[in-house]
Amino acid sequence: MLATNFNVWNTCLKILRDRSFSLSIKGELDEDGCWPHDALWIAEKNGFIFKADNPIELLGLVGIYEHVQPNKDEPYWWYADCPDIKSELMLKAFPDSNPTD
Repeated sequence: MLATNFNVWNTCLKILRDRSFSLSIKGELDEDGCWPHDALWIAEKNGFIFKADNPIELLGLVGIYEHVQPNKDEPYWWYADCPDIKSELMLKAFPDSNPTD
């Protein structure tokens, strides 16, 4: 089993670097001078910029980019015109729910 955890972060960053993404972090050191827990993780390539709360999410966003393969950074290039899979899965997991959201 693989799950979201800090010990997966470096592997995600290595994958991004191996795929030629430029990586950086933005944030402020905390009051004790320690690394921030709320840093913004950034990957850039070919004029596209990806920002996430952690490297796992960052790799996921890049996965969308690599799946869609857009020619240019235009609004909603990432949008997938497809059935509402999220709702389908929620209704399957929680059949007695009253979905209003």
